[in-house]
Amino acid sequence: MTKLRPLASHLKSKLKLTESSATSTASPTPTPYYLFNATNNRIRDEIHFATSSDVTQAINDASSAQEQWCRNYTPSQRAQIIQNASSILARRSDEITQQEVKDTARAKSEIKGYDVPSAVRHLSYYANMPSILSNGTYHDIGHSPSFAYVKREPIGVTAGIGAWNYPLMNAVAKSAPALSFGNAMLFKPSELTPNSALILAQIYEEAGVPPGVFQVLLGDGSIGSELVKSPVVSKVSFTGSVETGIKLRQAQAASTCTSTNFQKMTLELGGKSPLIIMDDANLDEAVTGAMQANWYSNGQVCSNGTRVFVHEYLKEEFLEKLVERTKLLKIGDPMQEDTVIGPMVSENHMNKVLDYIDIGKNVDKAHLFYGGERVGGCLEHGFYLTPAIFTDCNDQMRIVQEEVFGMLMSVLTFQDEEEVLSRANATNFGLAAGIFTNDIKRAHRMASYLKAGTVWINNYNLGPVELPWGGCKHSGVGRENGSYDAAFEWTVSKSVYVEMNSL
Repeated sequence: MTKLRPLASHLKSKLKLTESSATSTASPTPTPYYLFNATNNRIRDEIHFATSSDVTQAINDASSAQEQWCRNYTPSQRAQIIQNASSILARRSDEITQQEVKDTARAKSEIKGYDVPSAVRHLSYYANMPSILSNGTYHDIGHSPSFAYVKREPIGVTAGIGAWNYPLMNAVAKSAPALSFGNAMLFKPSELTPNSALILAQIYEEAGVPPGVFQVLLGDGSIGSELVKSPVVSKVSFTGSVETGIKLRQAQAASTCTSTNFQKMTLELGGKSPLIIMDDANLDEAVTGAMQANWYSNGQVCSNGTRVFVHEYLKEEFLEKLVERTKLLKIGDPMQEDTVIGPMVSENHMNKVLDYIDIGKNVDKAHLFYGGERVGGCLEHGFYLTPAIFTDCNDQMRIVQEEVFGMLMSVLTFQDEEEVLSRANATNFGLAAGIFTNDIKRAHRMASYLKAGTVWINNYNLGPVELPWGGCKHSGVGRENGSYDAAFEWTVSKSVYVEMNSL
């Protein structure tokens, strides 16, 4: 069983995942928090949460380190260090994959094929971004020789709070642009999935990131609240549930009156995204898209297109193909290369999904067309579920309106474009949407009317680093990824006016 430290500052000492002692600043070891193997419900890790004094020390260290990181390292020097981190992460791919599978219970093939390569690319992409974007813009002022320029500068000490479904990507997507632009970051991973952030701290250290610039704090939501309330932390980037996002906003508002600054905040929250299959769609590709939008990562994806709107003309054939292909997916040990669906991340989360399946059957009175059962046999001790497909759904049902964060697909039918657009937008969320059609004019027209941060046409659940990521309505505020969006989110602009005339 692995024992993890409460505070991982790669500045102060080398982090070893097998060590149980706290750092020199920690209080006496608190009651451990145990993590369970989702495949067999056995204890796999022991965590000791950071204390309030740990958080205070980490913030102070970050404040001192950030000034040096910004002033003593040119953008090119920081770029080389972040590029080093990208290379080291690629070299440790197998190790990170193993840890990520252990933490998330997602299929090894997913993490090896997407998460780790994407994290490597994120680091490489942002390494040189400040040199390209932060040199500012020049402005002539009228007809006089006076001029002005705008430059972008780092925010200072920032905080990242990650979700449990994509822990490596959360840690990298937040820290790579933050550090590249000259900020320091205190990162709190989910208590369920801490390993990849700890490894990332090691990688940054080896790459040459100075002590204090990137630190990992292990703990629950109280750590996040402390970071939000700190007058030193000038930016918070959070990925997680709507409920937690609201709590962080409230904590921020409560501390504003005593803070020395107004904190920037990025919130990437939940979703209940629509996937629309028009009558002219390639049906086989649409079925593939629906499976990517619902079964990928065991259904635990905020952008999942769980409201599948199928043109009434295609419904029967769509369901036939969907069930036929879903039956072929191997459910099993996520460490096996041929496994496609692993267990839910925890017993509590499995029970939450089962509760929604029960609501769908007995409260909403929808028809459970396929699946929705706990897997028995040799997998009975794990948190395994079969994908659930509900039909005879309407827009008012709880399983259609509320985020389940599991493999529960609601199939709805429609007759025309205007109708489906209206219904697709009838949600409190606005993270993503998908359209399957062979009419390119229709595709762009529909994309312009859908209220979502990302719209996929004839595909689903792709997130290249070049594109901004985030939502509207209850799905959050602000953006991650992208180029100019990242510059906006992780820097502040400064206008400098230069008077060339006599006054």
